[in-house]
Amino acid sequence: MLQSIRAIILAAGQSARLRPLTADKPKCLLPMGHKTILDWQLESLHAVGVDEVLMVVGYRQEMIRDHVRTRYPHLRVEFVENPDYLTTNTLFSLRRALEVYDGDFYYLNADVVFDEQVLRRLVPGTDGGYLAVDRKQCREEEVKVLVDGNQVTAIGKHLDPAQCYGEFIGVAKFCGGFRQRFRASVFAEAVAGHEMKFFEHALDQMPDKTGLFAIDITGLPCVEIDFPEDYEYAVNQVLTTFQTAKPSE
Repeated sequence: MLQSIRAIILAAGQSARLRPLTADKPKCLLPMGHKTILDWQLESLHAVGVDEVLMVVGYRQEMIRDHVRTRYPHLRVEFVENPDYLTTNTLFSLRRALEVYDGDFYYLNADVVFDEQVLRRLVPGTDGGYLAVDRKQCREEEVKVLVDGNQVTAIGKHLDPAQCYGEFIGVAKFCGGFRQRFRASVFAEAVAGHEMKFFEHALDQMPDKTGLFAIDITGLPCVEIDFPEDYEYAVNQVLTTFQTAKPSE
């Protein structure tokens, strides 16, 4: 069990590409079997010993706050608002989280459905940046990584899919000295002109990426939900393969 580490979940966006599914609720509260996407994430975190969570919220945030208060009174969840969620992206949301917390953390995009074993692959890391990466032929719109050995040398949507090691699925862990350097990069890059940058931009801009590793999670069920077809795939295929799937108590 881990101690003194939090999870940061970014859940501020309005997810316009998923409408009408997200017309009346945030993406993380979409039903995923007998739970929501957020339920799967919080329960997976709890399973690996992480009960302190910092959530960045914006769009329909009261629904998220109410859901967490009702279902997870045993978790210590702190909410940070990104009031500019319509005009900024995950880089700025992460900065808001790091303004109030400077310790080691797991990072989760709130739209990723994944098996608990993905987090367990990240647990052993103690001093570095550990990115859960699915080795596959990537598409243009996916966040991709280049590696040298298991060291990540570049990350972003802009990379050539033909040269990439795989897709970063939006689940990571940052700790120790690397976390401090990454935090400094987030503050340096979350500035005017970069409002619509993804948080991975801060990683890619680090001149020294020593300690940034790709953790292979190939074969473990996971999907990032950006479009209606992603949601359909998650419900009909990914969910059925979860090793940890069981009804909530």
